Amino acid sequence: MSVKSSFFLLVMLTFFAAIGLEFFMWQNERDKVNLMAEAYAKEQSAGLKQLLALKSEPMKRQTLDYAIWNDLVNFIENPNDTWIEDNLAGSTVQFSIDGFYILDASKKVLFSETTKPFMQMLSELLNVELLNLNKEELMHFFIQKEQQVVEVYIAPIRRLHYVVSENALASGFVVIAKHWDEAFINELSSYGLAKVHLNKLKPLKGSYTIADEIALRDYKGMKISTLYLHIPNRMSEVLDTYATKDMQLNFIHTFVLMLIFMALIAKYISFPLRDITLSLTQKNKDPLQKYLPKHNEYGAIARALCDAFDTKAALEDLNGHLNKTIQEEVEKSRIKDRILFQQAKLVALGEMLNNIAHQWRQPLSTISVIINRIFLESQSKKLTPLILEEEIRKLRSILAHMSSTIDDFKDFFKPDKGKVLFYLNGCMDESIKISDGGVANQGIEFEIDCPADLAMYGFKRELSHVFLVLINNAKDAIKEHHVEHGCIRFRAYEQEHYIIIEVSDNGGGIEDEKLPYIFDPFFTTKETKKGSGTGLYMAKQIIEQSMQGSIAIGNEEDGLVVTIVLPKDDID
Repeated sequence: MSVKSSFFLLVMLTFFAAIGLEFFMWQNERDKVNLMAEAYAKEQSAGLKQLLALKSEPMKRQTLDYAIWNDLVNFIENPNDTWIEDNLAGSTVQFSIDGFYILDASKKVLFSETTKPFMQMLSELLNVELLNLNKEELMHFFIQKEQQVVEVYIAPIRRLHYVVSENALASGFVVIAKHWDEAFINELSSYGLAKVHLNKLKPLKGSYTIADEIALRDYKGMKISTLYLHIPNRMSEVLDTYATKDMQLNFIHTFVLMLIFMALIAKYISFPLRDITLSLTQKNKDPLQKYLPKHNEYGAIARALCDAFDTKAALEDLNGHLNKTIQEEVEKSRIKDRILFQQAKLVALGEMLNNIAHQWRQPLSTISVIINRIFLESQSKKLTPLILEEEIRKLRSILAHMSSTIDDFKDFFKPDKGKVLFYLNGCMDESIKISDGGVANQGIEFEIDCPADLAMYGFKRELSHVFLVLINNAKDAIKEHHVEHGCIRFRAYEQEHYIIIEVSDNGGGIEDEKLPYIFDPFFTTKETKKGSGTGLYMAKQIIEQSMQGSIAIGNEEDGLVVTIVLPKDDID
């Protein structure tokens, strides 16, 4: 970066730092205002809830009044059309409701009056079977019918001073319903407490609105709809308006001051640097002549450059030689880079193929054993449909695992693998079953010491691959050391915020001097044809990179023990 650019940047950063400080102070003030606005919004929301309670109170009171009306009990016992016309007709208009129903003890509708077509049939609107004749409590809940929300009050009909119980049933039910239509919602918004929307949250216009919601629940307490409230944040809007004007004014002041500083920079920095640059570009001393008499930095630079021009020819020869040498070295470096890049691609490809071959070797061997077993059982006429079905199931499981191995290796280093909740006991058991065909005839037993309810949230398939690698290595060690009664043990337990998994065997272990290199890529203690040295390397990558854990290996008693430590995510 040039000197003039650096100076200009420093001046600009100074002024913008001042503006930033002002912006920070404004943001801090805005946070305080937002807290006040949120508190005000809570008050408005509480006020609207109180308003809803007040609007529902007449319905509640009217329901209770009808429920203890002795004349209504007499009507239920002796229905009379004239009495209905004189006492019940016109109730929806009188009480500003949308549905009024009277039911007898058999839950038959004796009277109904509604202003809404979809509320004509009470049985389609309400499940009358939920009404209980031996309970005296008033029921208040909401119903959603054909995208419409209806508020309902239901009370058991009884005589005054009559207590409803299991031994004294109610005479029937009075049902009062209110349709929360668009007019009702607009009426709620008209009170100025909040803008109200039902069922869907409409897009907020601007950022000066605080959203809240009220859940509408059915008779089981389940939410069937939502009343969304949009409360204006006037305080933040006013603060932002004044702050924006103040920031604009400060930007204008900053711009004017920067113009002045730019003029000073041009006179004392830009023009001298321009002459120096022109002299260097043209390799000419003429633009520097006016600075030679001056006893300042520019004079010293001018004299040094003039002296340098006197040895121009020698410097050009030296530079030409250096340029040629540099070009040769750069070309050599490019060739080396291409060779290294090609080698890296070949190593990555070979590692991928070796990993897949390492994972497929055991399943292929298992498939061969199962097929031979089917053939021998068939030849000896001992093959039953049950045995055949069991062996085919094993083959399908192994083939599915081999198919998924390709995708697992392809996606191994991708960070977007999803975690799942799984039980460690089942993961271990599945890994053992996959390797069953390869160890069935080698006298190897498996032991699992893991609580049945020990679960973790992580990558189940990748952990299964690690278990398979450890099983294969343990099996090879037992076979190589000719252990008569081979045993592979799995143990898992919780320790504070971690899950500890130990996999051990009695295969004789490995030499202590080889332990530090056991996780290195392509390092193996087996013969070349029996191992590529990538299994444990891959296991280490899975545990440490994908699962953020740790893995260690060591000799213990008569074999090897592998200890895996994994963080226990919150699965509650």
